[in-house]
Amino acid sequence: MDLHDTRDRLSVRRAILTNAEYEDANLSNSAFHDVNLSSSRVSDANMSNVSFANVNLSNCRMQDVNLSNVAIDGANLAGMTINGVKVTDLFACYEQAMG
Repeated sequence: MDLHDTRDRLSVRRAILTNAEYEDANLSNSAFHDVNLSSSRVSDANMSNVSFANVNLSNCRMQDVNLSNVAIDGANLAGMTINGVKVTDLFACYEQAMG
């Protein structure tokens, strides 16, 4: 299926769209619910003001990302690293310093 230069609203339900490719596409204000995006690749994307809930990001790799003003609550941080430093170690140092 090819869609070119269209502005129509697209609604997709119970579909298999494996190996789909989106280039120079505006997907702002889109909603993804109960979708499998495993092994997907995202590059050169504006994801500002995006909300994630009940999302599995295990084994995810982020490079050259802007995480300014990001809030993470209730996360499983086991094994997570930032610039090679384990986040759990960072929190342990913080808690120790705060006494």
